[in-house]
Amino acid sequence: MDPYYRQVYDYVPNAQPMYPRQPAPPRPQRPQRPQQMPPTNNNSRSLVTSIFSAIMYLFSSSSVLNNGITQPPPMSNNTLQYNAPQAIEYHPRLLEKTEEWKDNEWKNWMTKLEGEWIEFNTTIEKEKVKWLNGKEKDWDEFMQVMESKWMHYHDELEDDVKSDILKRSLTLDESEWKEWMKTEGKELMEKDWKNWITDNESYLDVWSVKEWLKWKNQRIVTWIMTDWKCEEDEYWSKWEESWAKSLNLKDRNNWLNWRERLNKEMVQWNSWVMTKEQQIRENRSNNWSKWKSDKHVMFNLWMESFINKWIREKQWFVWVKERNQHRPRGRYITYK
Repeated sequence: MDPYYRQVYDYVPNAQPMYPRQPAPPRPQRPQRPQQMPPTNNNSRSLVTSIFSAIMYLFSSSSVLNNGITQPPPMSNNTLQYNAPQAIEYHPRLLEKTEEWKDNEWKNWMTKLEGEWIEFNTTIEKEKVKWLNGKEKDWDEFMQVMESKWMHYHDELEDDVKSDILKRSLTLDESEWKEWMKTEGKELMEKDWKNWITDNESYLDVWSVKEWLKWKNQRIVTWIMTDWKCEEDEYWSKWEESWAKSLNLKDRNNWLNWRERLNKEMVQWNSWVMTKEQQIRENRSNNWSKWKSDKHVMFNLWMESFINKWIREKQWFVWVKERNQHRPRGRYITYK
């Protein structure tokens, strides 16, 4: 396995790929006598090489890139005592493509990617609008639940209400009930609103992140799996396995150019990804924030009206009656 790919692959966390941990630099290894390997399928090896290349793009961080290998491992006399693998044939098509051509291919791909990003972001915003339109029905259902919940007693109130208002319910007068409803009762209704909004906001965030991760990973894979890159990566991966016998200065220079180009592409890719992720976080606050703000105003109007109605109709009598109907059964079941 390519030591450079191994150091990236071995330290890749299993968490989300947006903010990977930095891999530790590879430890120097003592040279080992090469073993005779069974014949391998070239197509399978090409696929494995492409997969490792994809991992290097998707999970590398700027610190890894800045600390990337800039020169091949130092040659030693001890290493030359071992039998090296057979010479690697440089594919003719790789010689036809200059570094300038490869740089232009990358620039053209990034330009195309920017247009694809605009289309993706537009699609995401349209889906958010559809989701918000669907929230209108959920909003109506939430308000109905709130109306029913606070007009009647329910067992959850025993945990929600922090004061001793329920324990003293039979001895409270009207003024005490009014004071409680305008203070702690109001706070509990506001808490219900915040919990409902938080649940919906979390869902929207998770959905947006999943769509973004899926899209950006698909995009970078299309670049890595380009035919000429697969051939090039496979060649240099084999070359690195036989570097000890590769004394050709031109080969070593071409290898350094390949490493430098990979480093530059990954730095640019990571920078582009971070910029787009910042835009995604900022865009979240547009339509959703306006919708949330509008609903909050409506909720506050409803809450003030409901509290006045609750006090005017002396709804605490319903609470006390329903609580007395629930509590004896609970005590009987507990102590029988």
